[in-house]
Formats: sequence, C-alpha cells, structure tokens
Amino acid sequence: MEKYVPMVRLSMVREKKVPYAAETIDRSEKAAELAQSILKGADREYLLVISIDSKCRPLAVEIVSIGTVNATMAEAREVFKHAILVSAAAILLAHNHLSGDCTPSEEDRKITERLEKTGRLLGIITCI
Repeated sequence: MEKYVPMVRLSMVREKKVPYAAETIDRSEKAAELAQSILKGADREYLLVISIDSKCRPLAVEIVSIGTVNATMAEAREVFKHAILVSAAAILLAHNHLSGDCTPSEEDRKITERLEKTGRLLGIITCI
C-alpha cells in the first residue's frame, strides 16, 4: 500500500501596511521608531521581528508573540520563519516593557543569546 505525504506551499499574507518614512533602518533609533509606532498603546508585551534586506531596508514586520503584562516568549523557529520566507539578510527584534524600564531581564539575555546563535547558523544576522 502506498503512503502519501502532504505537499505544501508556504506563502506570506500582507495584513496591512504600517506607515514608516525612513527608507533604511541604519540606526537603533529608527528601529525603535518603527516598533513604537506599532506598539503604541499596547496593554501587553509584544515581540516584533523586522526583516531587512542587505541594504537595511525593511521588508516586512511580524508580531511573533503577544504575551502578558510582564512577559512574552517565542521559539527560534517562530522568529526566523518570517525572515526566511521574505529572504531577509537580517532581522531586528523589538519588544516592549509596559513598566517603561527597558533594562533587559535575565530571560531577555538568554533568549537574545539563543537567537543570535540560531541566526548565525541560518546566515541571518540578528540585530537586537
């Protein structure tokens, strides 16, 4: 008896466009500006992935995770899936702290290290 394996095709769906005036994201302030425009008024922590091309132009933004009032999490597969689908050269990660204190937690540091290692393996630079 023959067995079958499903054949699938992945594609991106554009939900909407986010206003952003700068043509490149070549400084952390520009990345923060874009992230803040998306996260303005958020009542929970969000993790964003901004995929960029080799000339630092944004390709797309994805909300990878929506957490609670003091935590959000995501696995590397969710973070990099988006970047691979849009053929990104690099990604920028951003997440908000509702407390207003941007000091990274120990968990933030651990996740950052894990994602940087994953990015190197995939050939995608991780800019955090």
